[in-house]
Amino acid sequence: MIGNLKIGTRIVIVAAIPSIALLGAVVQDNVRRLDIVSQAKSVADIAAMAPVIGGLVHEIQKERGASAGFIGANGQGEFATLLEKQRALVDAATQRFNALNLTAADAAGGPALRDMARDTKAKLDRLTTMRSDVSSLKATVPEVAAYFADTIGSLIQLIESMSALTTDSRISNRIVAYSALLQGKERAGQERTVGTAAFASGTFSPLGYQQFVKFGAMQNTYFAVFNSYANAAERKALQEALTGEAGKQVDRQRTVALNSPFGGSLQEVKGEDWYKAATNRINALKTVEDQTGAELSAFAEETAASARSGLILSVLASLGALALVALLAAIVTRSITGPVGRIVATMRRLASGDADAPLDIAPDSSEIGEMVRSVAVFKANAQERIRLEADAETNRSMTERERLERERQQAEEAAEVQFAVDTLAAGLGALAQGKLNYRINEAFAARLDKIRVDFNGAVTHLEDVIVQVSGNAQAIAAGSSQIRASADDLAKRTEQQAASVEETAAALEQITTTVADTTRRAEEAGRLVRATRENAEQSGAVVTRAITAMNEIEASSNAISNIIGVIDEIAFQTNLLALNAGVEAARAGDAGKGFAVVAQEVRELAQRSASAAKDIKGLIAKSGGHVTNGVNLVGETGQALATIVNQVKDISINVLSIVEASREQATGIKEINLAVSQMDQGTQQNAAMVEESTAASHSLAMEADGLFTLVGKFETGDRRQNASPARAPQAFRRSA
Repeated sequence: MIGNLKIGTRIVIVAAIPSIALLGAVVQDNVRRLDIVSQAKSVADIAAMAPVIGGLVHEIQKERGASAGFIGANGQGEFATLLEKQRALVDAATQRFNALNLTAADAAGGPALRDMARDTKAKLDRLTTMRSDVSSLKATVPEVAAYFADTIGSLIQLIESMSALTTDSRISNRIVAYSALLQGKERAGQERTVGTAAFASGTFSPLGYQQFVKFGAMQNTYFAVFNSYANAAERKALQEALTGEAGKQVDRQRTVALNSPFGGSLQEVKGEDWYKAATNRINALKTVEDQTGAELSAFAEETAASARSGLILSVLASLGALALVALLAAIVTRSITGPVGRIVATMRRLASGDADAPLDIAPDSSEIGEMVRSVAVFKANAQERIRLEADAETNRSMTERERLERERQQAEEAAEVQFAVDTLAAGLGALAQGKLNYRINEAFAARLDKIRVDFNGAVTHLEDVIVQVSGNAQAIAAGSSQIRASADDLAKRTEQQAASVEETAAALEQITTTVADTTRRAEEAGRLVRATRENAEQSGAVVTRAITAMNEIEASSNAISNIIGVIDEIAFQTNLLALNAGVEAARAGDAGKGFAVVAQEVRELAQRSASAAKDIKGLIAKSGGHVTNGVNLVGETGQALATIVNQVKDISINVLSIVEASREQATGIKEINLAVSQMDQGTQQNAAMVEESTAASHSLAMEADGLFTLVGKFETGDRRQNASPARAPQAFRRSA
């Protein structure tokens, strides 16, 4: 079937096969680039909104702290003026946020991002009601903190949603770092709110102290995540913000707060001073946030621009390559088929006897030019033959012998010319069928043999060209095989990268399980500490009751001692009365002897009573000393137990803070695990695209093999065939 096709058709087929394969690979690559451009543009659009959202978050954080201070100070002091000014700043930032065009973000993020933005605006609409409750002191600090934390969390979540819009790990890392910085700064704002309320009121509540410790620990966790994903300049900026003068002042005031748990006095630091110091530190963090956000936006825009430029260059290069291939194919086809077609037409007219057939082809140095010159010689010979025939016609008056000889010569010349024409026609026909190994080996007449030599030379040159095309086709096949091998190697490396990301995700999952177990054990420790605190409090109550009982015993001993003193006084007075009675009885003489005996007995009894009372008083005094010593010891025991109870309470608070921090760490690790899972998904998508590219390279290799096979249809090289003459020249003789 291929032998029936014309040379032009064959050349078009040879050029079309690799062109179609190249077009398929180009279209597939440009579709992939277009998807990358779309992703990069979406991320750049949302990244451009990040500074406005971050500015609104910053101003709302400041209003939250001012509101807490206003409530803690019962609407007195500097917080009233400060709160009014801050509300104006929040209103201006809210107007800038409402002016954002979220249409591009909606198109990129889909319904989830659209619902998230709608929910955030609804929360901002409730700001007026919350302000009214704060101004009238109806709202409590926990209610204010909860509302602002919820609103700020929604705003930060808008920024965090960018990580789901891209599979570029570089942009994902920058988004994670920026989000971690916002979360850490938010915890700093919450710490400022709780601390402002506590310092303004002069003491911590148990819940307030617990939250104060928790927010400090959470800041350290989020800043550690930021340092893991940020670049060196951003890490240095954060370190300078945390260790600067504002950071040092916050650390000093934070130490005062930690050393004065709930019930302790915070009069050493004023609420306004804490608010200003914490605000200065947060402003320093805001500077780092602005720097990070600007770099994120610039990097996203640069990535989008690079993707667009790559797509444009790829499309232009592809179109240029296809146009060049088409142009070269057209030029080569016309340069071969045009002259060959005109040569064949001229030869057919010459073969039919038309010696005036036009040959409007300028000879050049190519094989076709040699063929043109050969046909021109053939045409000149035909014209010469006709001229000779005309001369013969005019010379009829010559002798019969001369006439016959001349006719014989003319017949031989005509036969030679006809043989040459037929042989050349057969050769051109074989050439038209693609038989480039066809040669005219039968010699022509001496004057015509140059045509045969020129024809064979032209066909030889044409065969060399086709052989060179075949070599180029083989080189294309080898190159496509190399591309296929490179694509296979890229596919293997992509699979290895996907496996590494999966292993990382599995390791993070194991870390998540470990942190969850640590949280559970910390909660168990918290329960044990609470039980210990309750036991210590019960022991303190028992000691308090023992102290009360000992005090009552001491009071009873003192009362008994007083009674014994009274008895001793009575015995002394009785002794005096008995002595006086004895004296009076002696004065009475015999009449008073009986009374004297009674008085003597009463005196002895009084002396024994006094002696016994003295002994009892000594024993009671000694017992009172022991009781007093016991009271002192029990009192010291009570104080020691009270100290233990306070320390156990402090331990309980710290353990609760550790538990809460562990929970927050578990939440943070889960978020990181989610980001790694998204990176894993992107890597899997890249692997799929690499597999598609590999399939395209395999297809290109197959098409190159097909091209090589098609070029092989031309008969060249060792398959040369000898041309059989169309008709052997015969001597034309006529008997006289």
